[in-house]
Amino acid sequence: MRQPSSHSPSIPYSIWALGSVSFLIKISAIIVFTLSPLFVTQVLGASTFVLGILEGFVEAISLVTRVFAGVISDFIHKRKVIIVVGYVFYLISRPFLALSSTVEGVFLSRAFDRIGNGLEATPRDALVGDLAPPGIKGACYGLRESLSRAGAFSGAILAVFLLWITQNNYSLVFWVGAIPTALALIVLLIFVKDPVDEKFHTKPTKQKLKLQDILNLPLSFWLVLVLSGTFMLSNFSGAFLLLRAEQTGLDLYLVPLVMVVQNMATAATAYPVGYLSDKIGRRSMMFLGIILVILANILLAHGGSIYIILGGVFLWGAEMGVTQSILAVFLADACPEKVRGTGFGLFHLTNGICLIFANTLAGWIWSAAGPSFMFYTSATIAALSSLILPFIGTRNLQRSI
Repeated sequence: MRQPSSHSPSIPYSIWALGSVSFLIKISAIIVFTLSPLFVTQVLGASTFVLGILEGFVEAISLVTRVFAGVISDFIHKRKVIIVVGYVFYLISRPFLALSSTVEGVFLSRAFDRIGNGLEATPRDALVGDLAPPGIKGACYGLRESLSRAGAFSGAILAVFLLWITQNNYSLVFWVGAIPTALALIVLLIFVKDPVDEKFHTKPTKQKLKLQDILNLPLSFWLVLVLSGTFMLSNFSGAFLLLRAEQTGLDLYLVPLVMVVQNMATAATAYPVGYLSDKIGRRSMMFLGIILVILANILLAHGGSIYIILGGVFLWGAEMGVTQSILAVFLADACPEKVRGTGFGLFHLTNGICLIFANTLAGWIWSAAGPSFMFYTSATIAALSSLILPFIGTRNLQRSI
C-alpha cells in the first residue's frame, strides 16, 4: 500500500502562467464581447436580427475549431504551439475590429476572434490536465478558472470606465483592448512549458495517437459528457441576468455591473472548490454546484428588488465557479492523456451545442410564459442532471489514470 506524502505537491508554475494568460485574455475578450453588440447596433445601425446571425455563425466557427484543435494537439503531441496560434488570431482580430466601419468588417474580426478561441480553449484545458500533479488536479483547474473569471470582471469594469472616459469612442476602446492580448501572448511564449512533446519523444511507439484510441474512449468519458451536456441545458446567457436586473428599474449604465457581481462570485469560488474536490471528492462539489443553480433560479424567479436579483446573480456566478472547474476535472480524470485533447474538443462541442439549445429554449419560455417560468425550468433541468452523478466514480478514475 502506497504511503501518502507528508505534504501536497505545489501547483506548477506553468499552470500559474496559464492562469495569468487567461486573466489577460479575458480582460480583452470581455471588452469585445460587451461592446461589439452595441457597436454593431448603435453605431453601424444593424438590426438585432443581423446581430443574432453574426453571433450565431461565429460561435459555430468556435465550436468546430475546438474539436479540430483538440484532435490535432493529440496527433502532433503538442499543446502550446496550437494555443500560440490561437492567440495570434486573437491579436489579429483586435485591430480589425478597431478599424471596422461595416458589419462585414466586424464579422471578419469576430470570426478571427472565435477561431482564436477555438484553437486555444481545448489544448489549454488538456494542457492543464497534462501539467497537474494527480493529487491537486482540482486545485489546478480551479486556479485557472478563478484567474480567468478575475479577468472577466476586471474587463467589465474596464469597459465601463473606458466608454465613460473616451465618451463612447468604440474604436479607441477596441485598440486599448488589444494591449492585454499582446501581453497574454508574451507570457504564454516565455513562461508556459509543454511537457507532452517530451513524453511522446521518449515513448513514441506507446504514445502515438491512433483512430482506434479515439473510438475506444472509456465509458467514464461518455458519462461525464452526458452529465455535462444535461447540466448545460439548465444554463443560459448572462444576457438574461442583465434583462432581469433591468426589469427592477436599475439605471441602464449600471446594468453591466451585474456581470461584475457574477464574475466576482465565480472567481472567488473556483479555486477553493477545486482544492476541496481533491480532498473530499468531485461528486459532492458538483452536487453543491447543482444546489446553487436551484437556489439562484429561485431568487431570480421571485426577485422583486435589485438586491434579491443580485443575490441570485451572485449564486449563479458561484455555481459557475463550482461546476465549470469540476466538470473539467471530471473529464481530465476520465480521459487518457494521449486522447485528452480530443476528449476536451468533444466536451466543448457538446457543451456549446447544449448551450445554444438552452438559450433558444430560455428565450422562447421568457417570451411565452414569462421570466419566472424560465428560471423554474432551469432549476428543474439542473436537478435532473444530478441523477447522473452516482454513476461517475471519480476515485477509481483517479487511480487508473
